Amino acid sequence: YVGGGGEITNLGIEEGWVIGRDNTGILVGYNDGGIVRNCYSTGSVLGGRYVGGLVGENDGTVSQSYSTGSVSGSGYSVGGLVGENWGGTVSQSYSTGSVSGSSVVGGLVGWNGGTVSQSYSTGSVSGDDKVGGLVGYNYYGTVSQSYSTGSVSGSDYVGGLVGGNYYGGTVSQSYSTGSVSGSYDVGGLVGRNNGTVSQSYSTGSVLGGRYVGGLVGWNNGTVSQSYSTGSVSGSGY
Repeated sequence: YVGGGGEITNLGIEEGWVIGRDNTGILVGYNDGGIVRNCYSTGSVLGGRYVGGLVGENDGTVSQSYSTGSVSGSGYSVGGLVGENWGGTVSQSYSTGSVSGSSVVGGLVGWNGGTVSQSYSTGSVSGDDKVGGLVGYNYYGTVSQSYSTGSVSGSDYVGGLVGGNYYGGTVSQSYSTGSVSGSYDVGGLVGRNNGTVSQSYSTGSVLGGRYVGGLVGWNNGTVSQSYSTGSVSGSGY
């Protein structure tokens, strides 16, 4: 637990192996207003909800940090670097390990209600619903100047970059290149969009059932100055 005013900097944990339940991370379980800067982890994490390769839940700042190990969660909010970024900031950071979970699963961040910027993920991501190469569920959050390259697979709300972009969520100046597969609301960049997508693109192939798009699977928001180049295959819409 890192409270407000707390700070962890210039620290790496190598070959770590952490098993927990909720709020589980190799370095920090819960960052409650503190700062994690220039830190990394190379081990694996297994937990329930709010599980991250470096930080389980973040309501503070995570910057210039990375994680390379695999992350697995049996519940929701599972991310390669941060499980849940509720109102915090994740910037200039990355993750490269594979990520798997049930719901709200992202290559970098599972649930984002804050800011993700200048960051990327390269590992494969798998889950059930709200699965994204970078962010699983962007809820009132902002994703900018970021990208993902790993393959993404799931059932509903599956996107190469963001699974679900909801309630004022913003995705801008970002891209994804990995292949995407799912059943419903499947998109090369965003699975389901109720927010704003701008100046972004996707290049990976997309395979799905219904509501399948090279850029966005289902759009009820705004998409501008964006494009996709990958092949798209689906059974309806």
